[in-house]
Amino acid sequence: NIFGDLSAGSGLNAFRRDEEHAAEFFLRHQDKLCLGTDCADAIGEGPKCSGSQQIGLVRKLVTDQKVRQKIFSGNAQKIIRFEP
Repeated sequence: NIFGDLSAGSGLNAFRRDEEHAAEFFLRHQDKLCLGTDCADAIGEGPKCSGSQQIGLVRKLVTDQKVRQKIFSGNAQKIIRFEP
């Protein structure tokens, strides 16, 4: 009953260091990961926006659309129980 939050910049750095391991991690824990961001989104893109970088990395490493949807919103919807 534990979920992982992918918002921290430190997580982004760790996933970038070993993308093969990261891809396997995302697949293995697909039902327990939620993507959030530390980005204020005032910038919304580029090197200062950790949120857009994390989204881009998940898109790159998670090729299965169903798994990606879980990480981007599906798992959070289970926890928070809000309507999409």
